[in-house]
Amino acid sequence: MAVKKVAGKKSAKRDAETQKPMSSALDRIIDAGLEEVSLSGWRNTTLGAIASRGGVDLGEALSLVPTKAHFVLRLLDRLDALTTDDVRNLEGDSSARDRLFEILMRRFDALNEHRDGARSVITGVMCDPWAASLVVYRLHCSLSVMLTVAGVSPDGFRGALRIKGLAAVGAYALRAWIKDDSSDLAKTMAALDRALAQAERLARFSLFGSREQTGDAAI
Repeated sequence: MAVKKVAGKKSAKRDAETQKPMSSALDRIIDAGLEEVSLSGWRNTTLGAIASRGGVDLGEALSLVPTKAHFVLRLLDRLDALTTDDVRNLEGDSSARDRLFEILMRRFDALNEHRDGARSVITGVMCDPWAASLVVYRLHCSLSVMLTVAGVSPDGFRGALRIKGLAAVGAYALRAWIKDDSSDLAKTMAALDRALAQAERLARFSLFGSREQTGDAAI
């Protein structure tokens, strides 16, 4: 019931936010890379093929994305930008848990626009130790961004715990998204809602604090 209420109120807003036109060389590279990986697989995809598919000169493409690992980092940059775009759209009177739900669903909606490619990139990176090591470090920054946008401090020891908690929540929801064949991502939303609720219960306090309180005061 709670999932349907949150989803119904915010799905239209997320749809509008994740359908903004993108036309820069880097955006074309990211879109082309997702398409190329969906067709050829992560291992067989080359930067030359990505540049050709995106209509970008190879030299320019390499200056922006020198390796396939950097391609994933630029994809994460895009997801972060979509997460933080017009932060005012997040409801001011909502709870931190609801804000984090909205923020994470923005990312899943963006991934869903290139669903096959995104899934191929994720599974490919898991088998690529070099790319995976860079992505894990970069994801720490993304998680900090999401907490900050939700009005929760990612700083200090307790902030580190929040980052780890949000990482576990995101990983659980990501597994659901990979298997989610519904048009409205209902299964992903349900999994995310369960994970956020479980994170709060396990912590025995509001893991994600409140917008007004940050740092130690949030606990």
